[in-house]
Amino acid sequence: MKKSLLLLLALPLTVQAQSKGPFDSTQMLGEVIVHGARVYAPNAVLKIPAAQREVPLTTNILPLEKIQLMGFTDPAQAMRDIPGVNAIKDYGGFHMFFLRGFYESVVLTDGMRDERHALWQSAPLTGMAAVDHIEVLKGAASMSVGHSALGGVVNIINKQPRSRASYEASYTRGSWGTNRVTAGATGALSKKLNARADVEYLDSDGWRGNYTKQANAYAAIDYRIHPKHRLGLSLILSRDRFRGDYGQPHLAWDVYDSATDQLAYKMGSFPSSEPHSRAYTDPNEFLSNKTVKLQAKYQYKIDKSWQLTNRSFFSYDSLNYYSTDGLNYLTGSEATGAKHYYLDGTTKVPILIDRVRRDGFAFAYGTLTAQNQLELTGRAELGATHHALLAAYNFSFLDLRRLDRATYTGPGVGSIVTLTDPVLDQGPIYTKYSRMQVFKDVVNSLSVQDFMTWDKLSLLAGLRLDNFYRDYGIYNTNDRERLDRTTDQKLTNTALTYRLGAVYNFTKSFNVYASLSSFFKPQLISLSPEVVYMNPDGKEMSPEELKSFKPMQGRQWEVGLHLDLGSQLSLSAAAYHIRLENLVRTNLGVAADGRKIGGAVGASVSKGVELDLSYVPSHFFDFSLGYSLTDARIAEFTSSHFTREVMAGNRLTRVPRSKLTSWAFFNTLGAHRHSPGSMRLGFGLEYNGDYYSDDTNLIKVPSYTVAHMVLTFEAMEGVRMQLNVNNLFNESYYRTVINSTQFIPAEGRNVQFTTSLSL
Repeated sequence: MKKSLLLLLALPLTVQAQSKGPFDSTQMLGEVIVHGARVYAPNAVLKIPAAQREVPLTTNILPLEKIQLMGFTDPAQAMRDIPGVNAIKDYGGFHMFFLRGFYESVVLTDGMRDERHALWQSAPLTGMAAVDHIEVLKGAASMSVGHSALGGVVNIINKQPRSRASYEASYTRGSWGTNRVTAGATGALSKKLNARADVEYLDSDGWRGNYTKQANAYAAIDYRIHPKHRLGLSLILSRDRFRGDYGQPHLAWDVYDSATDQLAYKMGSFPSSEPHSRAYTDPNEFLSNKTVKLQAKYQYKIDKSWQLTNRSFFSYDSLNYYSTDGLNYLTGSEATGAKHYYLDGTTKVPILIDRVRRDGFAFAYGTLTAQNQLELTGRAELGATHHALLAAYNFSFLDLRRLDRATYTGPGVGSIVTLTDPVLDQGPIYTKYSRMQVFKDVVNSLSVQDFMTWDKLSLLAGLRLDNFYRDYGIYNTNDRERLDRTTDQKLTNTALTYRLGAVYNFTKSFNVYASLSSFFKPQLISLSPEVVYMNPDGKEMSPEELKSFKPMQGRQWEVGLHLDLGSQLSLSAAAYHIRLENLVRTNLGVAADGRKIGGAVGASVSKGVELDLSYVPSHFFDFSLGYSLTDARIAEFTSSHFTREVMAGNRLTRVPRSKLTSWAFFNTLGAHRHSPGSMRLGFGLEYNGDYYSDDTNLIKVPSYTVAHMVLTFEAMEGVRMQLNVNNLFNESYYRTVINSTQFIPAEGRNVQFTTSLSL
């Protein structure tokens, strides 16, 4: 292993590769060792055979060394250090990624889409024992991956089989009864066949009792059939179970003392002195998720310059969920004996502030996905111009069947719990579903891309044509038995998206770039009795008028620079502007008949800057810093007398304006060579600015600053001992919020100790 291979442990999440030219690693299938650092080109998303610094885009790479060093066990944790990304776990188990202010993003596994995220913006993800690295492509990216990629793309890349035999294992013991075991192995089964396998099991009681139980397995083979033919197969199995976290019920109003009429509690405050560790979760709650993913990859090397690749992907995901979705204070006639009130206009509404009613919510779905990508890539030289070309055809099929609108029976339904010493288990709860939503999506796409280089200038140009078809139906059900179809909606969108970019290399160490890209996402119009769509003047829209809703569309421009001075200094900076148009929402208020109001609401804009810096003056010290400023706002808002208090200029929900992470490492001699007896001591700082809990901007979630620590010790050859202390000073803060007023406390100080073996 090269002398400085592990310098990347403390470098920022984006490490720019030094390269002689854009075609040195055409296939981009493995790792590249450059100046002692392991770096990755963004192969699965962009498919451009060039070093990362040569591409006119912002791509953050989270390498395996960083994942292991920080003790990350799920993608939401892993993304917290990346500038411009707010990664959270909604409701305790649903991963959601806000990229550059927008939750319209796409999640990939080894380059293939997870359509659950495109449809619902969130979905459970399993553990990371098999993960090799994570790519994050920032900004509008429909040209690269198709619909729904506005904020960007998260690509989770798994470990690949190698011919050289190696074995890894680890055991982690942590706070709240956390136990994690991982094991992996790779090697050659024959001269032509390499294989890899990884397994993981995690069991944790969880902060606030939100337990996690995860088990997953990964297997892959790489078969070199012939010098020109190569076949890869991979299989992922996971079975995960979570109990959610539904937070502390903060107040949605200013609350006054009935005896004095004085303000007692401000809107957004929690009227209790209970510690952050206090949870109000019903023991009946659960989230169970089972996943099967199978991928086949065939490569045909036509000649030295051209290659044909076909990827086929099949997945099935089964999810069942029941939660305490809402924690609601007792008001009005239910607030018997109340000593407080809030104002509804000029009317005093009584409220009990010492107890809440738990409002349950259940759903279940099964998701079947089939995808195929056929790509022709090659190189050509026309005069002084070097071309890297890509032509692709993509096919995707989704069949998702979601059960919801459950009726609930049993003594635990609607249970009331006190904020102090609550009785959590108040009896069993039974569910019976009355509705099934069926989504059948078919997407066909054609795309072309040309990456052109001259001496100091590179240009990127790409076009993509997508034809999207959705057959959406709603059925009555007798629990899980499907009955008659009540709603029949068919939607077709054809969209042309693009990407243009340029990079100018002033020197081998410094360049600047600019790019322009676009986005589209089909509208999800809920034709159900629960929603009524209104025109801006407040009149109900007919089914024919609903067809006038255009797909969401967006575009991004970006400028930036890369500076790389060997392994000592690396700097990346970017400024961007994104605009999203044709927004349609269904949370605009409540009609007189109780239905939710939906309608077209205008446009949103996000603009900001991002910075990644690493400094490695010697083997004994290294430093990294990541910073982002994200100004994401409602640009236009079509108001009517039905809408909530939302105005143009309001900040978008759950988007911190500022974010900063920094790490400093102190190393003994030989630490980067894994020499026995060597040590690394690191201290990290994480700052997130404040943000609003919804688009009304009435309730603000405060900013926070927390510190972390990591210590590694090479006990002997191939044996590492590692101590991670997160939230070092036991700060109380909130990382996310649901339902506008349910603030979810972040973990208190927690410790995990890991012993790992590598042979």
